[in-house]
Amino acid sequence: MMPPTQAAEIKLLQEMIAGDALAFRALYEQYQGKIFLFAFRLIKSKSEAEEIVQEVFVKLWEKRQGIDTNKNFNAYILTITRNLILDRLKRAARDKTIQQKIFKNMEALQNASVNQLIQKELERLYQLAVNRLSPQKKKVYLLSREEELSYEEIALKLGISKNTVRNQISDSLKSIREFLSDHPDIACIVLAASKYIS
Repeated sequence: MMPPTQAAEIKLLQEMIAGDALAFRALYEQYQGKIFLFAFRLIKSKSEAEEIVQEVFVKLWEKRQGIDTNKNFNAYILTITRNLILDRLKRAARDKTIQQKIFKNMEALQNASVNQLIQKELERLYQLAVNRLSPQKKKVYLLSREEELSYEEIALKLGISKNTVRNQISDSLKSIREFLSDHPDIACIVLAASKYIS
């Protein structure tokens, strides 16, 4: 018996093949983040990676009648992505700088460990979460986490009460946790890293 998630994906694929736009949208939401991350790591261009995502799903819709639901869909869509990236590489063949850059990125991706990729992206998202804090809360939070000052030391340094420091750090931690838990990139990072590194 197949896992529920696999059965649900096969059902979506069957509905998409039959022309169901909602099923197509659901597959887009499920895979677009992984495809973007993969493309961006190779070509280091947000706009081009976004274009790759759109091209992948246009091709997927156009070729939907040829999809074999008994085969691994993840491998199928990654093959489409890889081929589109290689097509761009061929088109950039005259520009040796672009070509070397893409090959270098591909080599780096192949050599990097799953943990390194996940750690790097989580650190980036963590920094985004910290930067979303108000200036005052960010200052208090960084004094606590980076300079390792006590609540009392922070209070004296900033001229605020110890209780205010405690409340602002608590609010900051809550905000950071909510940002990370709600951020779709977290799931994409883990899935992408585990799928794309061989």
